[in-house]
Amino acid sequence: MLKKYPIVFLIPMLVLAASGAPVYTGEELFEIGNEHYAQGSLEKAIELWMQAKQIDPSLSANAWYNTGLAYAAMKEYEKAIMAWNETIMLVPNSSMAYDNMGTAYGLLGRYEEAGMAYDMAIAIDPDVVKYRIDKELLLKSAPKEETPLSPLSAFLALITVLGILSRYSGDS
Repeated sequence: MLKKYPIVFLIPMLVLAASGAPVYTGEELFEIGNEHYAQGSLEKAIELWMQAKQIDPSLSANAWYNTGLAYAAMKEYEKAIMAWNETIMLVPNSSMAYDNMGTAYGLLGRYEEAGMAYDMAIAIDPDVVKYRIDKELLLKSAPKEETPLSPLSAFLALITVLGILSRYSGDS
């Protein structure tokens, strides 16, 4: 007995079969994207990962995560952060995405946001030493803000300078 398939299902299948273009699963596209990434073809890798997640939505978090890595490798840190945000929307406990965001924010000079991202990574996975080291490196590399003198410190500095000036002006 022949199975009856709706015509809506058969037409795309016939078009794909007639085109001669290979039909890949989401997993296959994802792996081909990984190969392109490893070879340095980053834009092609991103394209393939995006196609993979369209075919197989279960690959979305990994596709976004890898896309962030590719953008970071291209020094497009804003796009990398956006990709890792997508990862976090799908997998809120992705400590690796938070850690990578911390690094990207740090490279952009956005130290407060970097610190918050590292704090999230540490809160999610406190046993990963790398996250603490990354935050420590950020704190050491961030420019130090000079704190203004308190009124008392300013007054004492002024008295000291005046005392030094009066001592030298009295010698002449």
